[in-house]
Amino acid sequence: MVVDQATEFGERATGLIDQRELRTIFGRFATGVTVITAKYSGEHFGVTVNSFASLSLDPPLVLFCLHNRSSFRAALDVESSFTVNILSEEQRDIASLFASGVDRFLKVNSLPGRGGSPVLTNSLAYVTCEVAQQVAGGDHVIIIGKVVDIGLLRRDGRPLGFFAGAMQKLEPYQ
Repeated sequence: MVVDQATEFGERATGLIDQRELRTIFGRFATGVTVITAKYSGEHFGVTVNSFASLSLDPPLVLFCLHNRSSFRAALDVESSFTVNILSEEQRDIASLFASGVDRFLKVNSLPGRGGSPVLTNSLAYVTCEVAQQVAGGDHVIIIGKVVDIGLLRRDGRPLGFFAGAMQKLEPYQ
């Protein structure tokens, strides 16, 4: 749909936005898929997230967004830590498992990372962070983490992608 910027764009910007249409529009942006893990009070937590991004190299910071009602929020407090596990296209089942919330850590291989957050052993890479800040953002919270450890686990393999509401294999541009 071509938008007439002089009329329709201005009206839509000030009017109500249809959430289904907004989800469709946002779904046109391809992202990677991660599993964020943490250890809190002796228990492992994990959640599938595609809203992960690098924020700064100096100082090294990352961010991800988490729904306000997510049970994973209990594991995140200032001065706690988390690990971002960057998934490969072969880990689609792992992404689905951590999105479902059922016996997650009984079905995956992991090692304790710095601060105790699980590192999923077959991931492409991981980034372990200390929670630096949490910022309210509508129905989500933006978690900003200071990078304290990194690891490249596999040089081969392609990342798992998310596009148009579904996990996708990402093909290199030729």
